[in-house]
Amino acid sequence: MTRKARVVSENGRLFAEVIRSEACAACHACEIGRKERVTYPLPDGKYAEGDTVEITIPDHTLTRASLWAYGVPLVSLVIGLILGALLFDNEALQALCALICTLTGAAVIFVTEKKRRKSGRYECAVSGSRPE
Repeated sequence: MTRKARVVSENGRLFAEVIRSEACAACHACEIGRKERVTYPLPDGKYAEGDTVEITIPDHTLTRASLWAYGVPLVSLVIGLILGALLFDNEALQALCALICTLTGAAVIFVTEKKRRKSGRYECAVSGSRPE
């Protein structure tokens, strides 16, 4: 995924500024989806204020983030359904088991999110060249 960004100056440093679009607002897979305005530091001398640059998120990064966001709860739900069916004859208890496992999967995502954010593996990168 590629987004165009405008080069802005803040406190004497240059940053690539991305304003969140409506499509990104619903996603939250990267920093652009979580904030209204995102800036990324740029190397000195390579860009000038007012230039347009490209911010890129590699496809494998989006896939990995989607698997965490959607795959873990889905797998947890399926495991809960199977466990519930093996342990209980009552459908209400089976559903409760599936719900508990799904919530456990969501809790795992919540607890490990800080570590994933610090890793930097899910963040955007400024492209190396200025678009013509």
